[in-house]
Amino acid sequence: MADTPEAPPGGLATALRHALRDAAGRAMLRVEAGPPHRARVVRALLQQGALAAGGQVMDGRGGDLLLLGAEARRAARLAGLLDRMAGPGATLVWSLEQDRDAVLAYAASGAVAAPRPPPEGPTLAGLDAALEALPLGGVIRRLVGLRDGPAGTRPDFIRLEPDREALAAAMGPLGGDADLLDHAAQRVAARLRAALAEPAEARILLGSVRAPRLHLPLAEARLPGGGHPPGLLVATLPLSAAAEPEALAARREALAAAGIGLELEGLEAGLLGLLDPAGLPPVHLRLAWSPGLPEAACARLDPARVALSGADTAEARGFAAAFGFAVEAPA
Repeated sequence: MADTPEAPPGGLATALRHALRDAAGRAMLRVEAGPPHRARVVRALLQQGALAAGGQVMDGRGGDLLLLGAEARRAARLAGLLDRMAGPGATLVWSLEQDRDAVLAYAASGAVAAPRPPPEGPTLAGLDAALEALPLGGVIRRLVGLRDGPAGTRPDFIRLEPDREALAAAMGPLGGDADLLDHAAQRVAARLRAALAEPAEARILLGSVRAPRLHLPLAEARLPGGGHPPGLLVATLPLSAAAEPEALAARREALAAAGIGLELEGLEAGLLGLLDPAGLPPVHLRLAWSPGLPEAACARLDPARVALSGADTAEARGFAAAFGFAVEAPA
């Protein structure tokens, strides 16, 4: 690994004066002081991040670690990863443009002021850049599928997906547009798939729960880089994909050839009551919980392939247990 740049002589204040001369699009990432073993890992991650984001790794006030002068959007992404390792709120990203006073105050006295919130959400023209800059951990939802069995409840799968509520909040006024929110979710899903191809990022995103399958919003036939065992991945597609049976069959065959399963989501009580379960393709199903789910139709589904989403009440969990369905819970 190449060495990262050393701080200019004179310490933090001098380094900051140099960085502020070229502040456009640049940031300072602060990671608060922690135990020595954590600090060593954080420093190594910051040094690796500096190779891609630019900037220099420095010691900050009170044992803090800093990445000064990094590209702002890459610094935000790195902060999201570090937050997952060091704990919520362990990092802070100051814009060298908008937060100049806060950065100077920190350098002078160690005072920590919150970064200025953006005056408003991103513009339409800047939406894609804003989505790339969002810390991935803050806009991804991680769920575990739990299934009851003779030996008790066990994890059946992990699900990673864009958190649409968090995305809408980050998008400001644009988050109220359903089409733009769909676009944002697709962009974040693409970032998720790319991040999972990097072992260090994958460990953080997947967390500590272990399960035999990983469900992803995965349109492609394989993850970037490939190399996954058969049966480990399940691609989640909207139920609308079943409107073209031949195209769906071709997609299922392509995914199966790559060792990837297929799941359809969006199945609700009203639709299930109209469909013949025997006519559904042999794929995993994500079924939305409601008290009106038709029991006769549910009894004809293969329980090993069904996950019940939104099952956060005792009634819902009891329904799932009665039919042998997995239930989703935060992981």
